[in-house]
Amino acid sequence: MQYEHERDNTPNGEPSLQDMTIKALEILRRNTNGYFLLVEGGRIDHGHHGTYGRRALEETVMFDKAVSSAIDMTSERDTLIVVTADHSHVFAMGGYPTRGNDILGLVENDIADDGMPYTSLVYGNGRVQRENLTGVNTRDFNYRQTSAVYMSSETHAGEDIPVYARGPMSHLLTGTHEQSYIPHVMAYAACVGRNKNHCKRTLSSDSLNLKHSITLLFSLYILKISIV
Repeated sequence: MQYEHERDNTPNGEPSLQDMTIKALEILRRNTNGYFLLVEGGRIDHGHHGTYGRRALEETVMFDKAVSSAIDMTSERDTLIVVTADHSHVFAMGGYPTRGNDILGLVENDIADDGMPYTSLVYGNGRVQRENLTGVNTRDFNYRQTSAVYMSSETHAGEDIPVYARGPMSHLLTGTHEQSYIPHVMAYAACVGRNKNHCKRTLSSDSLNLKHSITLLFSLYILKISIV
C-alpha cells in the first residue's frame, strides 16, 4: 500500500486504513456468532526504518483514526479491542524546544555544541548522519531525520510495549505483558478452546454474553498473527 500522504484518495484510488477497517466491520458484524479482525498499520514500521519521521507520524495518525472508527462501530459490552505492537523503534524526542515549537521543525532558540541547529525528532541509528540543517525543510515527507549511527536501515528498539484494551476482559490487559499472554486473554474473552467452561454459567440480562463476544486485535505488525 502507498503511504497515506501519497495515496490516491479519489473514488478510483486506494482506500485508507480507516476505510478498510470500516468496510471489514460492516461485513463481519453480520455474523451473529462473532468474529476476529486484525488490522495492521504496517507502513508506520516502513517509515521508521527509512528514518522518515513525518511519514511514520502521518501513518500513526491514520492508525489512530482506524481505531477510533472501530470504537465508534462496536459496543464495549460485547467487543474486546486490543491495541499493541510487537516492538518499538530507536525514535526519540530531545532538546529544549520552546513552547509551541513545531515538532517537525528545528529546535528554536537553541543550537548543538557543534554550532549547528537540530531537530526535536532524531533516530538512534539510520540512513542520515549529522548535517547542517540550516535552510533545510525538515517538514517535508522526504526528509530523513538524522541519526547517531549510520546504518542502511533503522533498527527496532528494546523498550517494553504497552497494551491498550477496551471491552470484556480488558482488565486483564494493563501495563506490559509477555506477548504470549495477549492471545490467552483474547481466547478467554471469546470463550474458545479450553476457555469454554467459564462461559457456561448463567448470566443475568445485564451481564455480558461472552458466547457472542467479538474480538478485534489492532497491531502495528502482521507478526501478531503468529501468536494467536
